[in-house]
Amino acid sequence: MRRNINSSKICAFCKHWFDPACTAIQPVAPRSGLWEVDANIKKQCLKRNGIEKKADFRCGDFERKSI
Repeated sequence: MRRNINSSKICAFCKHWFDPACTAIQPVAPRSGLWEVDANIKKQCLKRNGIEKKADFRCGDFERKSI
């Protein structure tokens, strides 16, 4: 699925979602903020005590990671 990094508040774009290599996202049109997200990938959420969350989940603790 394609998402805009500037408006989507999903785990794949959050700094608390443990994916330091950014394996769940790939740029499609980075200047316009469009990224491809693999929603099937699960990683641990460091803010939620290590609970695994899918890349397209949302929560109130979202903070955008710097890419």
